[in-house]
Parts: sequence; structure tokens; C-alpha cells
Amino acid sequence: MVNLPRDILSDILIRLPVKSIARFRCVNNEWLNLLKSSEFLKTQYQHAVEMDKFSIMLPSNGYIDTLSYDPFSSTCEESSHDIRLVESTERGIEFLGCCNGLVLLKHVNKFHSCVLMLWNPCSNECKRVPNPPGASKDRSRMYVEYGLAYDYQIEDFKVVCLAESLNNNWCKVHVYTLKSNSWRRVHGVKMDDFSDRVFSMARLPVNGSLHWIINEEGTEFRNDRFILCFDIEKEKLDKMPLDILDDAAEPFLCVLCGSLCLFCYDSKVISVWVSKDNGVMKSWAKLFTIELEKHFGEVYNYIPLQSLKNGKILLGLNLGDYLLHMVIYDPKQDLFLDIHQVPVVSSLRVAVYMERLISLDTGIYLGPAQWKASHKEDEANYKDDADVDDVDDHDSDTGDGDSDGD
Repeated sequence: MVNLPRDILSDILIRLPVKSIARFRCVNNEWLNLLKSSEFLKTQYQHAVEMDKFSIMLPSNGYIDTLSYDPFSSTCEESSHDIRLVESTERGIEFLGCCNGLVLLKHVNKFHSCVLMLWNPCSNECKRVPNPPGASKDRSRMYVEYGLAYDYQIEDFKVVCLAESLNNNWCKVHVYTLKSNSWRRVHGVKMDDFSDRVFSMARLPVNGSLHWIINEEGTEFRNDRFILCFDIEKEKLDKMPLDILDDAAEPFLCVLCGSLCLFCYDSKVISVWVSKDNGVMKSWAKLFTIELEKHFGEVYNYIPLQSLKNGKILLGLNLGDYLLHMVIYDPKQDLFLDIHQVPVVSSLRVAVYMERLISLDTGIYLGPAQWKASHKEDEANYKDDADVDDVDDHDSDTGDGDSDGD
């Protein structure tokens, strides 16, 4: 075997598919140490980002269909991951976010208990995330939303849980860190009741924060839209008005070219805005307008998926034919290229994923058994929920929104 210098060998191997890299760990101890080193894994991931190597994940009947995008041919190749559940439910599995090679999944089981899972699709390794205090049950009194991020300051993954309490008009916030495998309560924000149960989330963290769009009950004739912004390192939640929209526009947050962007859809056109931060407050600048009706006629729904290095944008469009059309849009020439079609899925269950051979150090692989919660666990969760509710209600009454979790 020819012995290559370590830096040349590394430069060659980062260009291979991650499954090949995983297999090559078996060559010898030297390759194993190289291909498991944090330096190599970081370089491999950065190269994948620079080369526009990503996948689109869509759940379908107990499987996750994966569309791997080829930046050289502008095509998608289909594959699937088996994540079948123990029982068939209408709720299925929901994507809650992707970050640095890990995916956060959620399933509400037959006990109405929420099961959270961190998952690496490359290795199929998974880790069950304990439910945050007071948020394990899927009940009408509280709406719960999640986000996944990476804190570069402490080099650890974080899961953020926002819980809307209908009793005291308070948005409670809990943060889970992977290394400690525990949750803690951080300061939330006061707000009125949400007018509906739909959050829109940027599917990737951007500028060190996670973002959600919320609709609050306003006057008798209109509802007010806000953006909740959670600073990942400072663990601080802020609430910002979103006043660039008219009442007819449907907003959707996403990340394009490393910036937070807002897509506003009114059934005929999409206006695309980018967030500008001058250090004091955030403002919005209009990038361009996509005239959907001119190109496709009636469009029932759309999903902004990914910005490409060449300035084009990958979108998912529902044109009413039971197919989700993956199209590439060129803003400069106002042209569309239809590159792939899959059965229509909910926009809440679509995620853009970039492969990374990061380990969760569990040795547990995703399958039906991992989604099953025991009766004892559910009974314990129910008791914990009741205990935490009593504490939280007391804290809200005293004006203290900052208390410990478990």
C-alpha cells in the first residue's frame, strides 16, 4: 500500500461520500484515527457545504425518502431510511430541525406522550431525548415547539423547547444540552394567546439564533405577527414585530446564503426579503419577487428549501397534481427548472440535511423499539408535568419567569 502524507490523504478522503469514509475506517488504525478525528470531520463537513452537497428528507409511510442533490448535474437521486413506528398513527414523525449532521425528530405515541429523538441518518445512530419538564404531554392547554442548534462556544448541541401556557400567557423556555443530557429552564417572554397553532421556523440556525413566526391575537379585525428569536449562546429569547406584511400574505422563514430570509406568499407572487442587522435592531430589505402565477398558474403551496452557490434557489411547489415539484429558480433570469417530482407531503415534514459522521456515542440505532414509551415512563411523565405546572403557575403569578427545570 502506498503511504501518502496525512494532509494529502485527508484532502482526498473528504471528497468521498460519507458511507465510503465510514467503511474506510476499517483499513487500519491510522485511517481509523484520522477519519474519526474532530479536525477531519469538521473539514469534511465544511467541504460538503462549499460543494452544495445536501439531501432533502421527506417522511412517507414509516420511511424517510431522501433526495440527494447533485450540484454538478442539478439532479436528485432517491433513497430511503426505514424508521417505521410500532403503531400506525395519524401524527407520524415530524422533523423539528437539522443541524451539523444531526436531525431532531418527534413522534406523539398512542399514550399522547411526545417522544423526542436525535438521529444521525448517515450511521442510523440515535439518542432518545428526555422530555422537558411540563412538556411531555401533547395537551390542548399548551402548545410546544422545538428547535435544534449547535453552540460553538461550548462545542455542544442544544435543543430549545418553547411552551405556550394558555393559563398565564407566558412563553416558557427550556434548553437541553447533549453532553449533560439534561434540561434547564431559562427566561421566557410574556405574550398574548397565540391565534393559531402554526409556527414557522427557519430550518437551520442562522447568525447564532433560531427563529419562529407567531401570530398573536390583536384587534377584532386583525392578528399581529411577530418573530421569536432565541440567541443560542446567550440563551435569551426576544420578540420582534413583523410589520412588513399585509394581512393577506402568508410568511415563511428560511435561511438563504447564510442570512435569515422571509418568503411572503399571496397565491400569485412570492416576495423574498432578507434580514439586515445594524447592531441595534433588525430590518428587512426586499431581494426579489417570484411571479408564480405567470409560470405555473395556480400554486397551492410552496416550500423554500435551499439556496445554491450559483445564486439559484431550490423550491418545492404543490401545483395541485398530488406531486411536490422540486424546482430550481434563477432570480437573475426569472427562469425555473423542474428537476424532480415526489408525492405531496406537508411542509412541516420536510427538512434539508447535510451529512456528517458525528457520533452520539450511544451504539443505539433507530428502529421501532426506540419510539416505544413504556407505561411506567408515561405515568412518571404525567406526574412530573403536574408537579412542574404547579411551580410554573406560581412563578408566573409572582412575575418570575426564570426557574430551574430538572
